[in-house]
Amino acid sequence: MAIEAVFLDLRRKIDALREALQGLALTAIEDRPRSGEVLLVERLGNLVEDLRGWAEEAREAAAQASDALQHPADVNLGRRALCVANERFIRLEYRFFGEAVAHGMVSELLLFGRQSRGEWKIWTRGAVQALDACRGPLFELDEALLRAWQELGERLAARSFTVQTSNIGQQITAPMKRANLQSVKGRVGDGLS
Repeated sequence: MAIEAVFLDLRRKIDALREALQGLALTAIEDRPRSGEVLLVERLGNLVEDLRGWAEEAREAAAQASDALQHPADVNLGRRALCVANERFIRLEYRFFGEAVAHGMVSELLLFGRQSRGEWKIWTRGAVQALDACRGPLFELDEALLRAWQELGERLAARSFTVQTSNIGQQITAPMKRANLQSVKGRVGDGLS
């Protein structure tokens, strides 16, 4: 697959995650009942805002990486920007799975929902469903980042060359595509006749 298509897919996967996190924010922050302050709800709201911030930073870095790899490609800038996007995603993923959907948080939400009545009971069900809705986009983005790294690695490998030192001196070789090699052999063979 072309690197442009891989990075376009990466950006789409980040956007899908951002949409899922927006849905979570609407439920966890905007739609929460206004009666009473609950520390658990505040903690979840703060966590959701952190997750959304990292998703936005990952989106900006992935866009920068994608732009850097357009012709003429600045592979080094693309690599650095992809590193930033990946690092923000890892922070987001660790916090999501380590805190947001960790057994303790979900158990507390479910217990709170069972002990509450009316709006809070409905809100807790919606919050747990919104958390679950973020899992799929997270896994898909994880896979898209892996594909981006693989494609970038292939791009870098195609540009590589080796330096070998021998008793005679240095020999520098660069990988040559088969079509170019045949063309060179044809020209050398023509000169020998």
